[in-house]
Amino acid sequence: MSLPTAPLSVRPRHLSGSGISKKIRRAGLLPAILYGAGTEATPVAVEPRQLKKGLTSAYGRNQLFQLDILGGESKLAIAKEVQLDPLTRQLQHVDLLLVNPDTPLIVTLPVNLSGRSAGQKAGGRLEFITRHVKVSCTPSTLPTSIEIDVTPFDNGFVMFAEGLPLPAGVVPVFKKTFKILEIFAPKVEETVVAAPTKKK
Repeated sequence: MSLPTAPLSVRPRHLSGSGISKKIRRAGLLPAILYGAGTEATPVAVEPRQLKKGLTSAYGRNQLFQLDILGGESKLAIAKEVQLDPLTRQLQHVDLLLVNPDTPLIVTLPVNLSGRSAGQKAGGRLEFITRHVKVSCTPSTLPTSIEIDVTPFDNGFVMFAEGLPLPAGVVPVFKKTFKILEIFAPKVEETVVAAPTKKK
């Protein structure tokens, strides 16, 4: 299976610090740290447009990057921490974690709902409680999200985490008993009948 990777150009750098980081940004690059099991943390500079394009793909923060390292061999990585300017929301720094295609990694996946439930059609209300869950999977089995079709669910239905339709190769790393969604039946309004008045 081909990995869902996005390209990212990487240049080694031998200096670090806030002053150096500003110079790197002025040069049109983004300061970053490259690290992983069995390797020392290495300061690098990456192409910000490529990084932004990858992080806005269907995989979002879980996008896998195929690193094109200047003067080195290509490696696989995922963005573990992304720093943004609080005012401009521009990329400021990124930590890239090296990953192995066959080694599981823990990611947070969005839970997406589709359709309109039978309960809602009958006047009920759907409450979407948990929108993200943590799972373990290898890069080759990494999904973009967890999809739930709520169409058949009626009033009174409750989905717990253990009932999530996880794709093959995706293993939960969460408590299985917390709620994902619940459908409440419509409230029944009580009709108060006034007592007949006695004639004098």
